[in-house]
Amino acid sequence: MTASDSSTTGKKILVVMSSDSDLKLQGGKTHATGFYLNEFGVPAHRLVEAGHTLTIATPRGNRPPLDQSSDSQDYFKDEAEYTQIKAFVDETLSGEIVPLADAVTNLHAFDAVFLPGGHAPMIELMHNHDLGHALRHFHDRSLPTALICHAPVALLSAQPAAGAYQRALEAGETPDARDFAYSGYRATVFSTPEEKDAESGFDAPMLYYPADALTAAGMTVQNGDKWTSNVVRDRELITGQNPMSDEAFVEEFLKALAETPAKG
Repeated sequence: MTASDSSTTGKKILVVMSSDSDLKLQGGKTHATGFYLNEFGVPAHRLVEAGHTLTIATPRGNRPPLDQSSDSQDYFKDEAEYTQIKAFVDETLSGEIVPLADAVTNLHAFDAVFLPGGHAPMIELMHNHDLGHALRHFHDRSLPTALICHAPVALLSAQPAAGAYQRALEAGETPDARDFAYSGYRATVFSTPEEKDAESGFDAPMLYYPADALTAAGMTVQNGDKWTSNVVRDRELITGQNPMSDEAFVEEFLKALAETPAKG
């Protein structure tokens, strides 16, 4: 079966996004963020076109906030794609948004999970107990688990003491990852050089960098040159480095979905 065959065997995909938008920075400052338009919109649109069904969930069941800096044609091939994807995202997020706690009561209904990026996953998703439970469910069953840009930091929720791990990172201490589901996995995430470029427009530096957070937990981070497409697949885990990775990322995700047996 090829990626194109997936349209004949549509899968159910849980899409998890952040409820919050205030990212903590050094010195008590914050930065307004959210999800990145293309990092959600481009993969989601392709998935729906291929016949898959999306269920959107956030911790509070609210509409996820958009990072306004991503609302730009710069992240798309042309104006037509930008207009199409923006309309698709608005229509999709105007529908039902499920509280994450409700979604995890029926995880067996889903074939895969997808988390888009933007800085928002660094706020509450990386220590969210419900997300950790969901990720372990998909991990234990080797079901496609796809995260792009900053979203791979949310993998850190798949450990018993995820909150303590995040607090240690934010305090500049050495975090202690125990029983982390993805220890030993290869992944990519928004790189430190990219983060330093991005934070030059913030009011203060970041509290920590995503690549360091994953490395400290036992993952092998394989980042490419900054602002170029890079996708890493290791077993069920599919990760994309940055906004430029959206197309290659969803292609790899579609391949993984095509390889996943349909539920009986």
